[in-house]
Amino acid sequence: MFGFHNRKKYNAAVDVKLNNEYQIRTQDNPNFPGVLKYLELIDVSWNDNGSEDECAMQIATLYLCGLLRHALWDEGRVVAGRFDQIGPYGVQRGLVRAEVWEKCVALVEKTKREVSQHMQ
Repeated sequence: MFGFHNRKKYNAAVDVKLNNEYQIRTQDNPNFPGVLKYLELIDVSWNDNGSEDECAMQIATLYLCGLLRHALWDEGRVVAGRFDQIGPYGVQRGLVRAEVWEKCVALVEKTKREVSQHMQ
């Protein structure tokens, strides 16, 4: 029971971070993954002992990459702006490990390259 309570708090904290910090609506958003996929993404971070901030960053990264791939530029700019602010802050404050931030940045950059090549 104790572990379940911690997991519920973790899930809720990740959801709050995505909605408030990254400005990503996690409910009633046709561009956001369904609830089962969302919980699966949280599971991966939880099982890897990732912090709530790392989990939110990884999900925001995947969401941003999806927005870029589907040419949803307006929402993509908003999320990218938040991503660019939150990442360095999280690393500086010790909320996010540098290697997690670096992997997220690398994935976004790779996606941007792929999208720009596809558009040419």
